Amino acid sequence: MIIKFLGILDIITAILFWLSGFFHIIPESIMTIFALYLLAKGIFFVISLDIASFIDILIAILIFLSFIVVFPKAIIFLITFYLIQKGIFSLL
Repeated sequence: MIIKFLGILDIITAILFWLSGFFHIIPESIMTIFALYLLAKGIFFVISLDIASFIDILIAILIFLSFIVVFPKAIIFLITFYLIQKGIFSLL
């Protein structure tokens, strides 16, 4: 049950990051909340030495960096694609 909830949050984070990166319509405060979610989840699960936890931490840092640096669309797409596929696999 908790895995499905985390998967849904990953999908929501991906959609919001995509909207923020391409259209700049999501406030930074909302993106901060979801970046903190990814960071907390990554730190919590990093004890299992799972590569996905390290990637979650990296993505959280990239989301924070996106507030001051404009990323290429390809980077935004890759981050969004990764989070969506991870979320979908969590729901299966």
